[in-house]
Amino acid sequence: MSPLLRVRKLLGRIRRRFQVDVFDVFARPVPVENEGADAPAAASDYTLRWGTIADVARCDPFHTELDERERRLGARRLELGHRVVIAFADDDQPVFSMWVNPRNLNIPGLVKRRLAPDQWFIYKAYTSPEHRSRKLYQAGMRFVLAEMSKEGLRELVGYAHVKKEVSRKGLARLSFGAIGRMRHVNVPGWARTFLSDELVRRFPEDVARTGVLEGDAT
Repeated sequence: MSPLLRVRKLLGRIRRRFQVDVFDVFARPVPVENEGADAPAAASDYTLRWGTIADVARCDPFHTELDERERRLGARRLELGHRVVIAFADDDQPVFSMWVNPRNLNIPGLVKRRLAPDQWFIYKAYTSPEHRSRKLYQAGMRFVLAEMSKEGLRELVGYAHVKKEVSRKGLARLSFGAIGRMRHVNVPGWARTFLSDELVRRFPEDVARTGVLEGDAT
């Protein structure tokens, strides 16, 4: 094998093992209570409400992506103060879930920063394959915004990978604006997340991981 070919193969292996993921963080103000444009909205054959531990126990992997482990962790999150909005089909089947962290902007393995007391962070949204294109993602966000308005909160924060077009379009339709970027670099034996200056200024407090939950979603 020629030296040039060996170098090309080596560079190819390095590229395959060197991974960079880019995420944008988005935010939007909470609307004034009872502002019509941001009222919860979904097709008439769905009901959206805050989910309970019993509701989470009824979720299945196909419709909500919550397998046995995730249902167990979901119950623990609820006990720790997280919330989950669930959309139920007309047969009372959970077909959409969106989780809310009221304390931290926390993406396990990437970043954990303290939220302000009047902010919430949305994460882990999923729609059943049988119920997509029904605007349940947007309805879930509208539900959360309306609930935040009732509690007098100020801002909802979310995030999306630069390649996740569906999530990004859903955020854009509800007037979420990008407020900063994260770059996660992962090579064998080493990984680190780099935050833009804008994110560091908005979320200055770096929070230590507690280990209370597997995946540290506290």
